[in-house]
Amino acid sequence: MKKFKLNSTLNIMLGVVLLLVLVSFIGVKFYSFSNENIVINIDDKNGNYFVSTEDVEKIIEDLKVKHPTSNRLKSIDLKTIENALKSIDFVLDAQVSRDLKGNIIIDIEQHKPIARIMTDNGEGAYINESNQLLDLSDNYAARVMLVTGSGADSLMSNEFLNSYYGKKICKFIKHLNYDEFWKAQVAQLDFDEELEIKLYPQVGIQVFEFGSAENYEAKLNKMEIFYNEIVPKKGWGEYKLVKLQYNGQIVCR
Repeated sequence: MKKFKLNSTLNIMLGVVLLLVLVSFIGVKFYSFSNENIVINIDDKNGNYFVSTEDVEKIIEDLKVKHPTSNRLKSIDLKTIENALKSIDFVLDAQVSRDLKGNIIIDIEQHKPIARIMTDNGEGAYINESNQLLDLSDNYAARVMLVTGSGADSLMSNEFLNSYYGKKICKFIKHLNYDEFWKAQVAQLDFDEELEIKLYPQVGIQVFEFGSAENYEAKLNKMEIFYNEIVPKKGWGEYKLVKLQYNGQIVCR
C-alpha cells in the first residue's frame, strides 16, 4: 500500500515537471494580474528575442496605474491594451483577446531586421523588412549582415530608404537574406560616399566590388562563377580583389 502511494506521488511530481517544461518550450507565459490570468505569446519563430515578457508586464503595470479606479484588466478596452503594447520597441503588431475561460490572450509579433547599420561616427540602427529603421536594442543583438562605410550615414534615414535608390539597396539586402546560399556567404556590405558597394564574405580573403546596387542579380551570378569556376582552378589565395561591376566580365587581382 505504501509502495502504491509512493509511486502515485512520484507520477504526480513527474507530471508537474513535464507540464512546466512543455509550457517553457511553447513560449507562453501565464501572468497574474488582479486575480486574472494573462497568456503572453511572443512570436520568436524568426529567431528574434527583442521583446520580452517583462516588457509586456511593464505595460500591464503602467495600465494599472493609469486606470486606478479599476483593479481588473478585463474592464479596460482591448484596443487600449493593444495600442499600449504597440508602443514597445520592436513590436510590429499586438493582438489582445479573451478566451472562453475569461483569460486575456496577448499575441505579439516582432519586427524582423535584415541588416545592422554601423556608421563611422558610432551611430547604429537596424533596417527591417519594411525599409524602416529600428533603434538598437539593449535586450538582444540580431545576427544579421553589417552595413558599414563612409556612405552608411546616408542609410540612417527612412526617407532615403524609401527613395528609388534606397529601395534598390533594401531589395539587394533582402535578396541576400532570403537566399540560403547568399545568406551563408555574405557578412558585410561596405558603402563609400557615392554608395558604391564592397562585399565581404563570411569565408575567404576576397573583397568583391559591386559598384552600385543596380543589376545586382547579374553581379551575384558573376560572383557565383568566381566560386564555381575560378577558385577551383586558381585556389582561394590567388586573388584578393574581385571586380564585378563591369558588363560581361570579371576582373580579378
